[in-house]
Amino acid sequence: MSSKQSSAKPLLHGKRALVIDDMGAAVAIGRNMLMSLGAKQVDTASDYQSAFILLARKKYDLVLCDFNLGDGLNGQQLLRDLRHIDRLSHTTLFIVVSAERTKDIVLGTIECEPDGYIAKPFTQGDFKNRITRLVHQQGVFKDYGSALDKKDYVAAFSIADQIRADQPKYSNLALRKKAGVLYELKSYEEALSLFNIALEKHVQTWAQIGRARCIAEMGDVNQAIVEFEQIIANNGLAVPAIDSLAVCHLREGRKKEAQLEVVKSIALSPMSIERQRWLGELSVDVGDLETAVKANRSVLKLAKGTLKESQKQYEAFSRTLRKFIELESDSKKIREQIQEGRKVIKDGLVKFEDAESLKVNDSLYRALDKFKQGDAEETIAIIDATLERHKELLGDDTELLIDIAETKLFADDRPGAESILRKLMKDHKSNKALVDRVQAILDIPLPHHQRIIITEKNRQGKKQYDEGDYESAISSFREALSLYPQHPAINLNAIQAMLKLIESGKRSDKALSEAKGYFDACVSLEKEHPEYKRKEAFGKYLETRLKK
Repeated sequence: MSSKQSSAKPLLHGKRALVIDDMGAAVAIGRNMLMSLGAKQVDTASDYQSAFILLARKKYDLVLCDFNLGDGLNGQQLLRDLRHIDRLSHTTLFIVVSAERTKDIVLGTIECEPDGYIAKPFTQGDFKNRITRLVHQQGVFKDYGSALDKKDYVAAFSIADQIRADQPKYSNLALRKKAGVLYELKSYEEALSLFNIALEKHVQTWAQIGRARCIAEMGDVNQAIVEFEQIIANNGLAVPAIDSLAVCHLREGRKKEAQLEVVKSIALSPMSIERQRWLGELSVDVGDLETAVKANRSVLKLAKGTLKESQKQYEAFSRTLRKFIELESDSKKIREQIQEGRKVIKDGLVKFEDAESLKVNDSLYRALDKFKQGDAEETIAIIDATLERHKELLGDDTELLIDIAETKLFADDRPGAESILRKLMKDHKSNKALVDRVQAILDIPLPHHQRIIITEKNRQGKKQYDEGDYESAISSFREALSLYPQHPAINLNAIQAMLKLIESGKRSDKALSEAKGYFDACVSLEKEHPEYKRKEAFGKYLETRLKK
């Protein structure tokens, strides 16, 4: 043996490591393996909580974490929470070890971006070879990671360029890391150029997804959709591409299409809190309340006990379940669902005992229960008592006020609901998004599920109008108006489509009387209403034409 070989330092010389596993024997094996490779210190933990405390207090060079950590939270949730609070250094190797083979767990773990994934069972030789490759890679990118920890992006990019120039083995990884950070920094043109360079060499799914995302952010959403659809056709497991396609559909106003894509990505990888929350929101927006309830139920399950658990999740579940209960006619199912909802609120109050908003949600369940039993008077009494009891909280919580107003609408107390909503608009007139949302409810002062149907018919009509299919547009607007004849925007949309038909010669001037009927059906509008000017213009136009 040469003197150079005998003096070579062990692979993990001077490094601190942490082994996390709920099985004592596995902890011992992992610790011994790392010590045999020269680790300076190897700490151990048997569950999420003890591991999180150690990682919050110390910086480790290497973390070896089993996926399953007993009855509590798992290794994927630990990694997700560490990234959530930015506690894991870019120089730390986080390696997930798992015997799990199911697609949803593997894909979900990969989404959390561990530095390595080692499948059990493995031999000592397999373990050493895998760790050796990862530690060497860690050494190459150590300065790059340190620069990112300091948010010194100029230095990080310079180091990445140097690695690309000097170390061909890691050139592609350096390119990927730099392109990813540029995208996160919203430097889309620079990121796009790097993704294109990666694709010049050979087809790489990560680069294809990065390229399409940049194209979308730079404004060409339709081209991005084409590219995402091609990626998914070639790789049905490309969850990030499916999510990005959903984002593109959403930008184009196609909420239903977006929701269907998120359903697909969750079928592949259901362990993401953010994706389940997103599905819940989209499903409410498109009226798929059964899916919304399931998604928000999953959010509660996945977030329970983690840093991402919040009272807002309990509120979102309760809001969605109440809307779902409104549609139910089976008294037994109604009782079961209300019991579930109140139990969830009770669980939330154990975690967030001072959360007054959860108490309001419980009162809304009681009110809904009374209304489903046919006691409308007691329903309104419960809601009004809740408004009085929690008036300080409700002065600032716009979501809860909207919830209360919608419960009043369902209980046929339209004047009470409109009073709450108009005051909300007055108190928050500078918040355009909120004002528009409240105005949409006032324009269709009906329960949520009916508003969704009307809104969707109107959306279809507007799309048909934009495509020049005015007959179909009129038909869609009529369907919407059959459910709520007084809607201002939809009546005006019908007038506009009818005038186009008259202008094109497909209808005679006699159709002006039908247009006038739509005008007369509109509710009176205040000057602040977004449709006020359009209604005034159509009124004058129709008055002039009908006099001829």
